Amino acid sequence: MDLAFLIIAYFLSIFHFAYGYKEAIRISEENGKVNGWSVIFSFPLGFIFAFFTNFFYHKIYL
Repeated sequence: MDLAFLIIAYFLSIFHFAYGYKEAIRISEENGKVNGWSVIFSFPLGFIFAFFTNFFYHKIYL
């Protein structure tokens, strides 16, 4: 069960970092006022899921 959590957290971390990066690129090309909530929430969620990945990795393999 821990391996499933590890894999899910890993892919969610990658997804949130990639989505945040894509949104940051999109926002940087716009003129005027922009809505940056997707970037603001994507990167911290990426770090949270990276922490969960690290936690489950250490729980399983160390």
